[in-house]
Amino acid sequence: MHQERVLFLPAVESEGDRMIKADQWHEIHSRFKLKESKKSIARTLGLSILTVRKVLRQKEPRPYERQKSGSALLSPYKDYVLRRVAAVGYCAQAIFEELRVRGYKGSYDIVKRFVGPLRSEASIEATVRFETPPGRQAQADWGQCWTKIGGKKTKVHLFVMTLGFSRRMFALATGDERLPAFLRGHEAAFAFWGGIPHEIVYDNLKSVVLERDFAGSRFEWNPIFWDFSRCYGFQPRPHRPYRPQTKGKVESGIK
Repeated sequence: MHQERVLFLPAVESEGDRMIKADQWHEIHSRFKLKESKKSIARTLGLSILTVRKVLRQKEPRPYERQKSGSALLSPYKDYVLRRVAAVGYCAQAIFEELRVRGYKGSYDIVKRFVGPLRSEASIEATVRFETPPGRQAQADWGQCWTKIGGKKTKVHLFVMTLGFSRRMFALATGDERLPAFLRGHEAAFAFWGGIPHEIVYDNLKSVVLERDFAGSRFEWNPIFWDFSRCYGFQPRPHRPYRPQTKGKVESGIK
């Protein structure tokens, strides 16, 4: 990403510190060469005498690369946080540790400020528990964990499906989260339970939905997955984006 660059010199002041731009640096040096006093330069330019003295000790202005704000540091990871926050019980520390592994360079406080309102919203909306009758609904999603296989630390992907009424959970370890593994997980779950639920709720996975609007009124289904659901006779139902509490039953199993 292109970053804006500004020329400045840091002023050494006890309070009200400023960043001196290149044109101001040249103005200070030009006035001093014309025998104007440091106090006069400071008064005319609205600077402290300490700043003027500091600038005059510098042989040339320094380039300054503007630091990213907290929001900018977290911005590339917000979608990930919104997907994961319910699974870790809205724990900002857990989210922070996961983001660090993914390259996040910001502080814990930035993550904490972002997660706080999400926790409050979930607490309000979770007052009414949504229940379904037997056989009506299941919820499915992916999780991950690390284990040792042949003495080597390996990341394992977990297909998880949970029945809405009984909370009975099925999990299948796979090497990836591609569509073939996703469909294989469904077949294994159906065989394990000896039946197929009427509908299955999903996160916004590309294996299920290629594109959708935010309100959930229009979907572009993955055609292979859609044919699979028609073949087995269940109704897929993606939940609204950024509302992980809609799938709280399966999220609890993944956590």
